[in-house]
Amino acid sequence: MKTLAQDARYALRMIAKKPGAAAVVVLSLALGIGANTAIFSVINALLLRPPKVEDPGRLVDVWSHVKTRGTGLGAYRPFNYPDYVYLRDHNTVFSGLAAGGGEGSDIVWSRNGQGQAIKGLLVTGNYFTVLGVKPERGRTFLPEEDQAAGENPAVMVSHNFWQQQLGADPAALSKPLTLNGNLFRIVGVVPPYFHGTMLGMVTDVWIPIVEQKAMRAEMNMNSRNVSWLTVVGRLKPGKTLVEARSEMLVLSNQLSQSFPDTNRDIDAAAFPVTFIPGPFRGFFSLVSTALMAVVGMVLLIACANAANLLLAQASGRWREMAVRAALGASRWRLIRQTLTESVLLACVGGAAGLAVAAYAAPLLLRLKPPNIPLFLEITPDWRVLSFTLIASVLTGLVFGMAPAMHAARLDLVSRLKDGTPGSGRVRSRLRSVLVTAQVAVCLVLLISAGLCLRSLMNAQSIDPGFDIDHELVVSLDAATFGYDETRGRELYKNLLDRAAALPGVSAVSLAETMPL
Repeated sequence: MKTLAQDARYALRMIAKKPGAAAVVVLSLALGIGANTAIFSVINALLLRPPKVEDPGRLVDVWSHVKTRGTGLGAYRPFNYPDYVYLRDHNTVFSGLAAGGGEGSDIVWSRNGQGQAIKGLLVTGNYFTVLGVKPERGRTFLPEEDQAAGENPAVMVSHNFWQQQLGADPAALSKPLTLNGNLFRIVGVVPPYFHGTMLGMVTDVWIPIVEQKAMRAEMNMNSRNVSWLTVVGRLKPGKTLVEARSEMLVLSNQLSQSFPDTNRDIDAAAFPVTFIPGPFRGFFSLVSTALMAVVGMVLLIACANAANLLLAQASGRWREMAVRAALGASRWRLIRQTLTESVLLACVGGAAGLAVAAYAAPLLLRLKPPNIPLFLEITPDWRVLSFTLIASVLTGLVFGMAPAMHAARLDLVSRLKDGTPGSGRVRSRLRSVLVTAQVAVCLVLLISAGLCLRSLMNAQSIDPGFDIDHELVVSLDAATFGYDETRGRELYKNLLDRAAALPGVSAVSLAETMPL
């Protein structure tokens, strides 16, 4: 450690002597390492970071599986309510099995005569208990609130909704909340760290599943033909994921025999709980691997650039290395000294790369369509910091190896006798190889980027068969505001007449779904 400290102090002095060259190396590495850290930050949030619940390693996602479709994305689907109840009541591996209505739905919150669309999620009464999420204020649902629809049903609100929409009023727990024209009472506030167990879940209110009619949900709780529930269970102490999978298969086969019309060729699959559900992790893993390969090539370019700069510097340090060797420095000591300098530069570049990633990673989320509510926490954690440190050290070793080997390749007698650096042909050949590799990788990236841009331009220039210029789209669902069919038709007719009378409007129409 004492020798390493000496090498580090000497390396800092040598770097300080040529700050311009050091700045170029650090800038190149900052861009390369920063790009890798930015992509890894997103991958970490998607695939590696567990949901913020109590002991997430004991949670298991359960999905319905269509055996005839193999293991592709289309082979898995949510459960219907009767099947969920059977699994909940007959399993022996879970201390609790909860369910929620997928990704939630839009509901209308009425306040002072004005309606505002918010996100609501229908959940079973044991939802928060199974996940181990304790309320920030108030309580969670009681067992009786999940048995039958009531006149004044309970609702839990998110921390953001309580803070931004209700003004963080402590008395809000005693005030009614009008959702889709029905009065609810707030019984608890969900802690700020909890946003759900699935990627993209931005929920404002959680409602007992028995209130699905009040929410005008289209799912029939008693129907086996409507699959709409995502199921999560907490393993009992001593139980494993393998045991859970085996028992879910047994119970699903019992359902298949009892209800062959709806459950034929249907079994169940269990996965560890992550933000990306188990059936879809394979797809996201492939995309993540492709992205890391691309930014890895960017880092290779930065390494080649840094190695060339250090090789150019090494040509002016031949006399120093010769004298050090003459005084007794071994070849390994010379290599270690040069690698210490390169690793220090790489660590400084890695620190700058963290700043680059902190700016670049949020930009990636802006690529999503604006109508997709996506909450993704990409703040650095120990995984991101460890990745950056390991990437920095490996990068320093990679781009420092060529200059280090060159510095240790000494013909001591001829160098001290003739006073010439020597090995010029070897150094020139090595630098040529690095430049050639750098240009080759750059060419691959440029061609790939060009093809992506060309594909995007081609997609944007496709003629859809109708005029898409100067058109505005407004979304409205009258049913969520409490309108029946007769009043809804009258509302839409009035809206059409009023919109057609606006200045500059040439045509108005209604559509259930928008093309493209």
